[in-house]
Amino acid sequence: MLAPNPLSSQRFYPNIGSVFLLSYSNSLTDKVVMTAGFGWVGEINNQFNHLTGINSPVVQQSIISPNINFGGGQGYTSWGTSGSNTGSVNRKLGLDFVNNWLWTKGRHTFNIGGEIRRSFQDDNEEQTAGGQFNFSNHQTSIHDPGDANFKTFGNPFASFLLGLPDNALRSNSQELKLRNIDYSPYIQDDIKITPRLTVNLGLRWDIQVPFTEVHQNVVYFDANVQNPSAVNLGGQPLFGAVSRLGYNGQPSRVGTHFGHFGPRLGFAYKLNDKTVVQGGFSLAFLNGGAYEYGTNKVAVNYGNLLVGSFVRGTTNSYTSSYGQWDGNPLPNPQATPYNPSLGNGQNVNALNTSTDGFAPYSQQWNVNVQRQLPFRTFLTASWVGNRVIHLPSNLNPIDQLDPKYLALGAKLADVFQPGQTQLDGVNLPYGNFVKDFGGSATVAQALRPYPQFNNIMNNFEGFGTAYYQSLQVEVDKHLSNGLSFLVGYTLSRSLDNASSGFSSFVNGGINKYDQRPEWSISGADEPNTLKVSGTYELPLGPGKPFLNNKGVTGQLTGGWKIGWILDYEQGTPFGVVDGSSPLNGFNRPNRNASVPLKTASYDLVKKFLIGGKQGSAPQIFNPAAFTSTGSQYVIGTAKRNYSELRSPNYYNEAASLEKSFFLTERYRFTLKMDYFNLLNRTYLAGGTNTDLSNGSFGLFNPSTNTNNRQGQITGKFTF
Repeated sequence: MLAPNPLSSQRFYPNIGSVFLLSYSNSLTDKVVMTAGFGWVGEINNQFNHLTGINSPVVQQSIISPNINFGGGQGYTSWGTSGSNTGSVNRKLGLDFVNNWLWTKGRHTFNIGGEIRRSFQDDNEEQTAGGQFNFSNHQTSIHDPGDANFKTFGNPFASFLLGLPDNALRSNSQELKLRNIDYSPYIQDDIKITPRLTVNLGLRWDIQVPFTEVHQNVVYFDANVQNPSAVNLGGQPLFGAVSRLGYNGQPSRVGTHFGHFGPRLGFAYKLNDKTVVQGGFSLAFLNGGAYEYGTNKVAVNYGNLLVGSFVRGTTNSYTSSYGQWDGNPLPNPQATPYNPSLGNGQNVNALNTSTDGFAPYSQQWNVNVQRQLPFRTFLTASWVGNRVIHLPSNLNPIDQLDPKYLALGAKLADVFQPGQTQLDGVNLPYGNFVKDFGGSATVAQALRPYPQFNNIMNNFEGFGTAYYQSLQVEVDKHLSNGLSFLVGYTLSRSLDNASSGFSSFVNGGINKYDQRPEWSISGADEPNTLKVSGTYELPLGPGKPFLNNKGVTGQLTGGWKIGWILDYEQGTPFGVVDGSSPLNGFNRPNRNASVPLKTASYDLVKKFLIGGKQGSAPQIFNPAAFTSTGSQYVIGTAKRNYSELRSPNYYNEAASLEKSFFLTERYRFTLKMDYFNLLNRTYLAGGTNTDLSNGSFGLFNPSTNTNNRQGQITGKFTF
């Protein structure tokens, strides 16, 4: 169990992880074998700052040093405790039990069993418990009405000496105790149809019970609840308020979906003594949706509305919004009581207790041919593909402005003033609108589906899809005559409309009403990859075909071995942007289809890196291939990514040279030299300007990461 206030401890706990596995197998008869296993995976991330227990006179009930930050561009060093340095408690425990019964009957081999998974996470992300004071040059600037940006005189350190912060904030956090469980029975039958043909048939049923939170501290947007404080001008409460999971008759979890059945089909056919054909298809359900709480950032995002906070924002003037800090200690915020209106004017997170029980699933298939070649060499050629459904997407923002309102243009940025009930022909959505949003009470905000919220983030939206196809060729030579190697080549193509497994980090789409531009080449697509590794022992010295003696010639020429790892990967795609959009903060330009997208060779970029000096940046693609929409209120037609626009290719070589000295029959000394980045290549990290509004659009100005050639020498004595 976690302490109610983890920062009360003055100790520092490092990250601790543990893994425990236990298995048992018993042959009940010559045709029945029972196997059972238990696994335990644990992790403790307790990061408590060592500056705890500090009594600061400028912070009430202080438990840790406040953060003092200096702005204004003078370059003073901030000090104290800030951000993730304050304290964080994240304890995880996963339990797994598996039981399998293997039963052989005639041509059938059955595997019947099940798996039970149970996971726990106690998470408290404390960030600003000590408070933060930000000092600027505003309070000590000359009172010059023409100096709107406070560029004349003034000094943040002088403001600090006067005890006049420009702004201040403090917030607490709360611990979320998250739990889930999964039950997965299965059955599989391996049928030996003929001595050459074996068929596999199986079915797995994943009953993934969505998470719960022990203290009902998960607060989420609910479209079906009336918002009592958001009453429109007709006197009716607007729908859309926050609910609390498991509170006052609310559901304690999302409904369990019982239709997660995953079939398994496969076969293996022996063409001849040296050739085998194999293939298979499976549907596998993944950890996601409302079953999974880690990648959905539940502990970080879904309890924030109940956390107490104190904020005094800047006045953007010579007057401190906070006043003198030594006579006005920063208060310790109290927890915010739950009510359906507490999310008004803020960012809220969504959760649908009726529909979010679906988990993502992967359809996987492959057909491969394995062929034995001479010299202990094996060739495998495979067609491999998969399609993943219900990935985190953020393609359908709940509170996105309908594009039909973009016709209002710049009027969307007009701000309602107190007392106004209509602006630019748009009615005030509800009585407290201006109070809730202040300077952000714009026409665009008033036209949103749920104008009472600043933004609604649905971490459990699962409309993402990914599609992958590949040809994979592998040549594997087992060690013989001193030589072994493994060569793997992949020709692939990957498409998707969402490129992140973390829902909070998915960019989403520009326009949920037209999502066609979001389906594009994946940002992780690498069409060509080649990886080669191997070792070779020179055929010289004791025990080898040549100079097989233990004399001087054998000792000098024998025992040599070389190894290598070569990695060549094609660059990944990217897209372009242009300005901003009132839909969700960014826009794209129009694609000019009459101009081809011609990507310059990144291998030619070395022209402007000769001698370590940059010359003129090369043009990676034709900037005329994209044109501006002419307005931030017009949505561009460009896709999310383009296959022709790619980051630099990645090339890397590593090698080793090893020499063994045979001292006696029993004793051997080995000297080994390893080299990384053997050819001393320069890796070009990104660098293409992708913003149409920038004068360097399409030019390549990379940040370089040389990763200079490095080597190490090791010695080993064997006896």
